Amino acid sequence: MNVTKRPLDKEPSIRSTIVPSDLRTDPEVRAQPVPRAAARIVSNGGRGIARDRLQLCSQYGTRFRRTMSDVGGALPKEWASGDGRRAGDVGALADLAAVRLYLAEEWAWLDPTLLEGEPGAHIPLARCVASGLRRLPVYRGPAIVRTGVADSLVRWYRDNPVVVDHGFWNATSSPAALGAGGPGYLVWSLTGRRTDSVDPYTRGRLVFVPGTRFKVLKVLDSRGPRVLMREMFPQEPAEKRPASPGARNAEWLDGTTLEELTQSTARPAGLIVAECTGPRNRPPGLITAK
Repeated sequence: MNVTKRPLDKEPSIRSTIVPSDLRTDPEVRAQPVPRAAARIVSNGGRGIARDRLQLCSQYGTRFRRTMSDVGGALPKEWASGDGRRAGDVGALADLAAVRLYLAEEWAWLDPTLLEGEPGAHIPLARCVASGLRRLPVYRGPAIVRTGVADSLVRWYRDNPVVVDHGFWNATSSPAALGAGGPGYLVWSLTGRRTDSVDPYTRGRLVFVPGTRFKVLKVLDSRGPRVLMREMFPQEPAEKRPASPGARNAEWLDGTTLEELTQSTARPAGLIVAECTGPRNRPPGLITAK
């Protein structure tokens, strides 16, 4: 696959990151740093999104305009963005074209750069991708990422019950993938976005925007998904007082979600799962060399 060269004038300076002790033995794994203020990505576009779109149009030229046309032709007639704009809105089409470019090949340089948490020339594309994802349908239900889970990573998730991913985390809602065995991450999605209408390769793909938080419910050492999580509500605090009503509600939610996730993995796989093309599977909250 031909990958567009990373449009950066220079390599970003990487801030030192405190690595949990159980990851220090693995030089290929480290915790994601908290992004600098100028590198934080918001899903509602934020200020300057119009300037970001113009920059992408200038950077990618004919390719970007052609992708906008392709996206507009592929959208269903009844489609409309979450904020009520028409499918033909130029801003909406530019954002969705950014999502398509990301899924097609721009992920190869955008993902690793974004996870370092530094500002740079990747920010306009990342902002437009996040804005485009907000316009796509929300998926609520079980989703899975199939990837190897080393022992050191398993220990990290046990010690870190709240996981924040600062990149675009990709998963699948495929029933076949959910029913198949093997290690991975199983999550109950609240805001994962379905990309079928703009995805050039893979059906059933979900993408979570940067800053999404997950709560670790259970870590399994046996065959099957090893880390079970639920996506946290945006206003949900990371910690609750044990005697508070919120803590009791969270305990009930954790239990019912865990039951739903367990049942989803018990269903038999209907089809062989084809390898996904596009952004690679990776553990949430961590940076891996492979």
